[in-house]
Amino acid sequence: MFHRNEIKYEKYVMYHFKKKSLKWCRKTLTKQQEKEIQDFYLKHLGRKVDTAYHRYFYSRNGFFSPRYIPTYVYQSQIIGRLNDMRMKSSYADKNQYERLFPQVKQPKTILKCVNGFYHQDDRPISKEEAILLCGNLQEAIIKPSLETSRGDHVACISTKDGKLKNGKSVEALFNVYGKNFIVQERIKQHAKMSALNPTSVNTIRILTYRRGNDIEILYGVIRIGRKGKVVDNESSGGITTQINKDSSLPKYAYGAPSEKPFETTDSGVVLDGYQIPSYEKVEELVKELHLQLPFFKLAGWDIAIGEDDDPIFIEWNPRADLSQTTVGPAFGDFTEEILEIARTQPNTRLYEIGETKFVDIEKNEVASFLR
Repeated sequence: MFHRNEIKYEKYVMYHFKKKSLKWCRKTLTKQQEKEIQDFYLKHLGRKVDTAYHRYFYSRNGFFSPRYIPTYVYQSQIIGRLNDMRMKSSYADKNQYERLFPQVKQPKTILKCVNGFYHQDDRPISKEEAILLCGNLQEAIIKPSLETSRGDHVACISTKDGKLKNGKSVEALFNVYGKNFIVQERIKQHAKMSALNPTSVNTIRILTYRRGNDIEILYGVIRIGRKGKVVDNESSGGITTQINKDSSLPKYAYGAPSEKPFETTDSGVVLDGYQIPSYEKVEELVKELHLQLPFFKLAGWDIAIGEDDDPIFIEWNPRADLSQTTVGPAFGDFTEEILEIARTQPNTRLYEIGETKFVDIEKNEVASFLR
């Protein structure tokens, strides 16, 4: 039984999707395809779905499948049932990554601001000391430390004598970013990754699924920034393409719905057959890291490749966007299994969309058990 707030949220997501993206669709679904979709979802989720997303992905990549996951279903019904969203703020805080994943290489941290308190090397410092610490930087990265999406507010900054290039003060910059942010040295990425677009750190995004103590790789993609851009997110203008099992790239990458598929990057690199360095290392790394997240069965991982070929952990996401235009159905052979979880488990995300009460075990059941 689906909650009223789930349905309300679904309508909100669908309204914006149809307004912004569906207009670019050039293909329609046949009656037989529509029937396949509805039969599939009635069987595995217990309800029909809006087929607009199936039409959208089919229009973009030419591949039809009833297994596509509509984004509104993923966001409202799947994420909160596979992941305990009550725990996301603690586990997804970038200022806690060094404690959470101490064994993995990460960008060097210059400054942390946690709930308004400043730290250097985990040593509390004053705001005045923090301003001095960041007063003379050469191409550092500042970003919010709590969960964001689309690379929002990630910026490359250089400072001299306490001021940015635009003349504004470091103190004013801190005030804009508020109580939770992190400042790090910019990564020096592998030459083959930099060649894709030298102004952005071009990251590998992997989606993993936990089944007991086994971690499955659902897919891997490479996210490539556009000319002059700092971030590589598709929703911020970047392009995305799948990484094949042999670490090579296919012929096409995808950007905004209004754009045709790309065969080359803005820097002129031909995608078809291009080899991504250290991809096997990245897959093994994210499998290891996911086992340290017991509250989350689905996780999206952003990993860079350093100059020395080693993976560099950037961040993980408890509700990563699905790259279905690029890879096809996101959950592949595990789609039916994941939908069964979405059909039967309580939704921890209800507190985010208007329902604050969520109880795993009733109080009287505990009392009865311990009596």
